[in-house]
Amino acid sequence: MDKANFKKGIGSVLKSAGFTSKSGSWFLRGGDSTVVLNLQKSDFDEKFYVNVGVWLQSLGAVDFPSENKCHIQARLTSLFPDHAEVIDRGSKMGGSTEDFAAFVELLENEVVPFCNDCLLIEGLRSKLEAGVFKKALIMKSARDALAQA
Repeated sequence: MDKANFKKGIGSVLKSAGFTSKSGSWFLRGGDSTVVLNLQKSDFDEKFYVNVGVWLQSLGAVDFPSENKCHIQARLTSLFPDHAEVIDRGSKMGGSTEDFAAFVELLENEVVPFCNDCLLIEGLRSKLEAGVFKKALIMKSARDALAQA
């Protein structure tokens, strides 16, 4: 899988799920938050990392927040540790089409529904309480906002 086809394949899945692309990231805006997916090229290997950010609208209105400025930040592999190998193998340049197909299937069946859940405060609270974000960077302002009833 080469870089152009990788980005095109990912973009196709995300666009069909309602994401908007801008400046190399994909954005899904909901009532309470915006979810950002960003591809980061590895400095050490021919692969991409998928970074996930969640921007809480109650903490400031921003249409296209940068993933590294989001109130919640994580790597996709830390949010889906049971699928880390599929993510790693599927995001490797020069990898097999089967590995990429498995990664795309994970995006469609797990990642997109996860992102949709994160669009509402209730979904974020539920994931926080379940420990899904245990390896994520969560700003204090976001923790406070999610703790409010």
